[in-house]
Amino acid sequence: MALSKTSGKDSSKDSGKDSKKKRTPRPERSGNPAKAAKAREESRAAANRVSRAPKKIKDTASPRWYAPSMVTLMVIGLLWVVITYLFQGRYPIPYFVENHATDWLINGNLYVGFIIMMVGFLGLLRWK
Repeated sequence: MALSKTSGKDSSKDSGKDSKKKRTPRPERSGNPAKAAKAREESRAAANRVSRAPKKIKDTASPRWYAPSMVTLMVIGLLWVVITYLFQGRYPIPYFVENHATDWLINGNLYVGFIIMMVGFLGLLRWK
């Protein structure tokens, strides 16, 4: 019971402090229609103001060499995979067939070709 009495006193003190705070006048919410109309007109004028000073636009485009180099990577990767199929994995790098004939690295030339193509494709995703 003692807690409820003290909490009631504290809440009345807090509400008294809130009512003493200064509030900024808002003419658009005032009861005076002339003030509200003037506030609306000022806000429209502020929205319609246009700066006549030219703004420099930052160039975000990719360099001219970027797209051709990514397409070249994709073509090199494709040729790598085609050569691997034509020569049954012995070329362009014979290491994989000679040293990894019994494990998953026998297809290492295919992996290399697809990685080169992926690098080119992912690079084109960032092209602007």
